[in-house]
Amino acid sequence: MNRRKSILYTAIFVLFLSTIAQTLFSLKGCYSTTLSRTFFAADTVCTITLYDSDEDTLDKAVELSNSLADRFNCRDDSSEIGRLNKTGICKNPSPELYEIINQGIHFSSLKNGLFDITVKPLSSSWDFKENVMPSKDEISAATKKVNYKNIKVYENSISLKNNAEIDLGAIAKGYIADKVSDFLVKNGVKSAIINLGGNITTIGKRDGNNFTIGIQTPFNQGNIASISCGDTSVVTSGIYQRYFKKDGKIYHHLLSTKTGYPVQNSLHSVTIISPSATRADALSTLCFLLGKDEGMKLVEATDNTEAVFIDGSNKLHLSSGLKQSGNIIEIK
Repeated sequence: MNRRKSILYTAIFVLFLSTIAQTLFSLKGCYSTTLSRTFFAADTVCTITLYDSDEDTLDKAVELSNSLADRFNCRDDSSEIGRLNKTGICKNPSPELYEIINQGIHFSSLKNGLFDITVKPLSSSWDFKENVMPSKDEISAATKKVNYKNIKVYENSISLKNNAEIDLGAIAKGYIADKVSDFLVKNGVKSAIINLGGNITTIGKRDGNNFTIGIQTPFNQGNIASISCGDTSVVTSGIYQRYFKKDGKIYHHLLSTKTGYPVQNSLHSVTIISPSATRADALSTLCFLLGKDEGMKLVEATDNTEAVFIDGSNKLHLSSGLKQSGNIIEIK
């Protein structure tokens, strides 16, 4: 081989190595950039943020969120849950609908229907966007239709009896977050935040540190506390999220299935911390409806679950595990 050919082959080899290095650097670089997408789903503003993935994975996560939210939209008669409510039967339901309804029945049974996914006749009678309060007769008629035992789940179908209708609003965002989180982890994502209208699910850590999630001060835009966490979900239910005032009294969206009216207790909000977003979503509502003492008992009896109860004086009440962990900081 003469010297000219040797130089040529050496140059080609160096160019090849340079191209490989640039390709590897480019691939690494595309994962080091934070990718975030904000969109509207499940009747709320949502944001998914990935710290170690690509646009295609983010696109598919958003698509999955939208698809599930559309399927569970009880205000759309053409959705899967809408058709079930309208006709009283769903043959060959999707695996997702089958699963979320079974989970909804489980949480509805914990306290004899205090939390109840057949709440739609009641929740539809209250309009917190237009500040419309139903009449006593409307509330009485609606509460008579609320009973999770009217849901019958069979191997290949789901049916509703006695004019029951399902509203998955108190569990759907949690379920969607769990499904999106599962999808992201299966696709190699090790660091992400899923924010579905304030329902937060974290995957892994950020730059080796836990994520810091704020808990909102009731009736205020600031945070009253923050939680250090990773691979977990943080969900809050509070009277300040959807409400209106009439004759000086607050009417909020956390309705008692027994009276048909907003629950009146000493609480402003309940935050649940759990690896399961579905559980956190359902229990944040149920524990609020139970009140501080009974709600805290349920939290303490539930594995891998912690809570922050905020009362009407904005005082924090922590579950025992959260006290011991030191992972919560009250913001003065």
